[in-house]
Amino acid sequence: MQFLHGFFRSGVRGLVTTAGAVAVFGLSPCLPGLSKNAAAATKVKYAEVVRSVFYLPKYIAIANGYFAEQGIEVDMRTAWGGDKGTAMLLTGRVDIVLQGPETAVYIENGMSPEKAKMFAAITATDGLFLMSRKKMSMQQFKWDMIRNKTVMGWRPGSTPGLFLEYAMKKHGVSPKKDLNHVTNIAIPARVGAWIAKKADYSVFFEPDISRLSREGHAYPVASVGAEVGKVDYTVFMATDSYIKNNPKIIQGWTNAIYKAMKWVRTADSTDAAKRVSKWFLKVKIEDLASSIDRYRKFGIWKSDPTTHPKAISSLQDILIEGGVLKANKRVAYENVVTTRFSEKAKGM
Repeated sequence: MQFLHGFFRSGVRGLVTTAGAVAVFGLSPCLPGLSKNAAAATKVKYAEVVRSVFYLPKYIAIANGYFAEQGIEVDMRTAWGGDKGTAMLLTGRVDIVLQGPETAVYIENGMSPEKAKMFAAITATDGLFLMSRKKMSMQQFKWDMIRNKTVMGWRPGSTPGLFLEYAMKKHGVSPKKDLNHVTNIAIPARVGAWIAKKADYSVFFEPDISRLSREGHAYPVASVGAEVGKVDYTVFMATDSYIKNNPKIIQGWTNAIYKAMKWVRTADSTDAAKRVSKWFLKVKIEDLASSIDRYRKFGIWKSDPTTHPKAISSLQDILIEGGVLKANKRVAYENVVTTRFSEKAKGM
């Protein structure tokens, strides 16, 4: 959060060089879309906030050739954090980012002359699950159990961090007073830190949830998304200037994502796992399939790519509750969201 405020106060001077060229499990960061006519395709520089099955529709859109159908070649890298993804977007290192919607709010309230808008969303709520070192079922777990324990959370001010804290407070647990809340573990180091027994509880995205469960290292005991409810959690965004200058690219991107979202709703989980396995080379197919089943069961993926006003209102309630947004700094929905591309995609 401090990085974001500093970045927006000083414009592009706050740019942090990122390890975007590194992808989880040692994958190559640049994975082009499947284009039959590469010469005719437009290359779009794109950054995902982290590498996770949580973003399944995006990988399916590449694997099934939906971007290629729209004349788009995807040049993908992993930012490893919304702060880094925001820096990459505002300095032109990428054209489109997939990250938490809170970053658009921060940009709108910041000093950067370049603003950004969300134009499509793929996740309906938080995909993190709280995991315990002690084996127990989700029915057996009570939030009081984390009192006086060490909990490995997420970067302060980030969507994962804020939503986890919201879930804690909902059950009367103070993330600052009632536990040792660790928030400084880098995203790529989280699994290693857990295996090294740096915490009693931690939150993870898939496929880490399925892998750690299968190996007996951790057990999912609560869905953060189920506690928070439906709030658009991960969105595609681009700068206002890029959207203005490249409306066909934004529309094509949204069309591809919406087509993938519909495919994911009814796809066989093992088939889907095999199609995206090249982005998760060291993950077992069974873990990928388990990830897909779990996320579908909990209603993690959106069926509607449009971000509606209620979602942004609820998001800002959580930001205010988390102390990272002042009540008088709420931003107008139309300043951070454009719906014309998602609405048109739904009508095609």
